[in-house]
Amino acid sequence: MQGMRLKRFILPLLVLAGSLYWSSPTGGLKFIPIYEALTIKAQKNSPPHIAFEELLESERQLAEWSRIEKVKPLNLAAEKSTAPLFAKRVEIAEMVIQKTPERFVAEAPSTTTVDADPTAWMNDLSPAQAKRLQAAQSRSEVMGQDWSQPTWSDMAKEVLEKSGVMTATTSSNPRVYVAGVDASGKANTKIPQAEVRIPDRNNQPSDDGMNPSYGLVEEQRPAGIRTISGPLEITGGLAVTNEHHIEIRRSDEGVLKELGKVNLVQGQYNIDVEDVTGSIIARLVDKEGKTLGEGSFRLNRVASIAQNRLQGPKIRIEPHPDFGGIVTSAYNPKPDDAAPAKTLVTFVKGAKEVAPKKDGAVAMDNVTKGSTTVMRAAAPSHMQTASIVVSGQEFKTPLYPASMIQALQDILSQQRQMSFEGAPTIIWGKVSLDGKTLSGIDVVVESDPSLVPVYFNQFMLPDPSLKSTGDNGLFAFVNAEPGFHSLLATRAEAIVGYQNVVVEEGSVAQGDIQSTMKNEAVPLRVYDAFAGDAVPATVTMQSLQSEFEVQGATTVTLPNLKRYGLMRVQPEGTDYVAARYVYNDNDEYVHAPVVRWSWLSAIKGYLKIDDLPTAGVIVGFVPDENFEVYLAAYDSFNPRQIVYFDMQGRILQNGKGIAGGGFILYNVPEDIHEVVVVGERTQKIYSRVLPVDPNTLSVLSFRE
Repeated sequence: MQGMRLKRFILPLLVLAGSLYWSSPTGGLKFIPIYEALTIKAQKNSPPHIAFEELLESERQLAEWSRIEKVKPLNLAAEKSTAPLFAKRVEIAEMVIQKTPERFVAEAPSTTTVDADPTAWMNDLSPAQAKRLQAAQSRSEVMGQDWSQPTWSDMAKEVLEKSGVMTATTSSNPRVYVAGVDASGKANTKIPQAEVRIPDRNNQPSDDGMNPSYGLVEEQRPAGIRTISGPLEITGGLAVTNEHHIEIRRSDEGVLKELGKVNLVQGQYNIDVEDVTGSIIARLVDKEGKTLGEGSFRLNRVASIAQNRLQGPKIRIEPHPDFGGIVTSAYNPKPDDAAPAKTLVTFVKGAKEVAPKKDGAVAMDNVTKGSTTVMRAAAPSHMQTASIVVSGQEFKTPLYPASMIQALQDILSQQRQMSFEGAPTIIWGKVSLDGKTLSGIDVVVESDPSLVPVYFNQFMLPDPSLKSTGDNGLFAFVNAEPGFHSLLATRAEAIVGYQNVVVEEGSVAQGDIQSTMKNEAVPLRVYDAFAGDAVPATVTMQSLQSEFEVQGATTVTLPNLKRYGLMRVQPEGTDYVAARYVYNDNDEYVHAPVVRWSWLSAIKGYLKIDDLPTAGVIVGFVPDENFEVYLAAYDSFNPRQIVYFDMQGRILQNGKGIAGGGFILYNVPEDIHEVVVVGERTQKIYSRVLPVDPNTLSVLSFRE
């Protein structure tokens, strides 16, 4: 059963051609063109996740459209006016609702002149009504802006600073899937269903107007608005000058919402939010828009959501995430974790070479949040160590003396009555729960169940009597086939954790398996990459025990670990192509844009790209800035097989990608690749480790 679990990730995809049918309702004379125009605008100017929300919102209004279509307009009004008469009745109703009917009639002027101020009625609004009107106008400005530009553009910044308010659609009653371990350290095999409760948006102050937390009289505000404040700290060697500024915002599934304020003198932040979903993000930005440091927290961690004023946790703005960690010797008696002499570390398939510092520290900067790479460390008289690392997560990589590996092979040869020939291929790791080693754990290689694990006793010697990890949590696999492998740790057939490794000849693949009792609810969406429509699909994630069905949107509970994972999405029907996705367990949301087979094949046919059955296809989406893409260490990759497209999926001819668009890599050779995107504005590197199999599609999202 465990061996079959990984096959869902590595089996070739069966691609079936389908037909695409378009229909356009024609009922109604005046309102269908307006409805279609709004849909076209959402598809052209909104990123996919915005279009997805707009689609859900429009579906809620279908009943209202049906009612309007049944109203018969007067013929005379239709001939003399650009809108039916009943449209004017709706507009008048919006003005009447601002006051009671009696007061409106009493204060209405007896006559109306051409010079009368059409906005004079606004002066009679109450403060609360005026704020609600201003918030509605601000939301219209935000939704009306050009979303094809980067989210942090000057235009978007100006609009958001004016408004500070922007709504988002929240799916109701999603299913929650839980994977992890319980408080006793045992794996949790249950996959309960739970209802995600949406906070009361109509929460009002207490009757006496006093806030119980602060003892101060609250100002009137629109219902549902909550104020979050807390301490702010700048650390890690960062400093604020007159060329820097701090931005604090709420981000919900990658979309920036309200704008907050920062008091540097008091070291405090303050932000009014309309929803308690997403995260509060604080960034230190220079005058060129480059992010120097960042800190954030998820709003679901705020203790109470029933009050109008909430005390938020401390936000620490730290240097921007990069690849960084410690390289040391497996048998190093020194307390400072010094690396062996002449150690050399490489990132992104040799694009960056670094010599460790005296304390063994190595780093590669100028990479984006969520980037992944295969870090390789080598030193004389030691085996090379390779491991997949995630930006922002500090790693600790040991280097194993060649004599130590040879001794391990000699002992196993005697114990198992077998010989090991050729260059060693070793997988080595440790199982831990929140930093503490776990005993009694079974470890298997899902992609090669025939490999027999080696467990170590308290003397660090391989012990054939051990059938699971000892107190030190150590394990190893000898003579593994080179390639991409997935390790799975279980206890009583329940998943404790997993880890992906890259095995190479003459190398040790470091595969530490971490687990935690800290879990986070994460929204997951499957949608058409260009139209934003919700797409039903079957989803398989390495973090979860079983595959599950999703009708476009749901919520999953993932362990709070910065860990590289793979996901497979199989859409219903034959219009869309099943694909492999890369995600991080620590992601605040997981989006899976799906693409149509007809789109992929039409572009390949138009550009006359050869079809190689032994290769795969990679599709990538880059929302933040213009870019270029390449495969690391594959300089011979044919440029004709790199296709850039805009946010509607149309081919670009200038050989570069634009913000909101993406790329297609046709005929990618079977291998473990690192797909690298270089941002034009920031020159930052977005990188993703990706195993490519023949006849498969992989979809990547390059976002910060």
